[in-house]
Amino acid sequence: SVDLVHFTILRPPEKQDGTPIHQLSLIAFPTRELFSEKISNFDLIIFDRYQNRGILPPVYYDNIARYVTNHGGALLVASGDDYAQSTSLFRTALAPVLPAAPSGRVIEEPFKARVSGDGLKHPVTRSLPGLRDAGAEPDWGRWFRQVETNVIRGRTLMSGVQEKPLLVLDRIGRGRVALLL
Repeated sequence: SVDLVHFTILRPPEKQDGTPIHQLSLIAFPTRELFSEKISNFDLIIFDRYQNRGILPPVYYDNIARYVTNHGGALLVASGDDYAQSTSLFRTALAPVLPAAPSGRVIEEPFKARVSGDGLKHPVTRSLPGLRDAGAEPDWGRWFRQVETNVIRGRTLMSGVQEKPLLVLDRIGRGRVALLL
C-alpha cells in the first residue's frame, strides 16, 4: 500500500493581485503537521524544482535533514536552474545532507545523459530503458539544461555535459538522498 501526499504551489508568494489569502487555496497548507508532527511517517520527501521562497520556515528544513539522517528517511531533490540560485535548497539547513554544492552556473546546451560505471551496477539506474553498454550513447532523447555542481560525497550514477554530475546518490546517517541536476 502506498499513501501519497502531494502539494503543488501554483502561485508564487511574490504575486500580489489583491486576492484575499483565504481564497488562494481550498485547504490551508498543513506545514506544521507535515514537516514537524508527521514527518517520521513518510518514506520519501520530494522537492521538484523547489525554490526557498520563505514558504517553509527554516526549522522545517532542519526537521527534514534530521528525518533523513536520524530516522532513515529518503529525500529526492529534482532540481533545475533553481538549485544554482540564491534561493537554492543548498542554502538551507538541508545543505549538510545534500551530496553536491551548486557552483552557481547553469549549462544550457543539448546533451544525452550517460550512466556512469557505478550507475551500470546500481539498482536505481542499471535497468533504465534505452540504456546500452558503458560508453555507448543511450537511446533516450536529449536534455538541454544542467546545473553545474561540485560533488561533496556520494556516487555519481549519471553524467551530462562534459561528464559533469547529473544524478548523485548518497547515504547519510540512516537515510538516503538523491539529487537530480
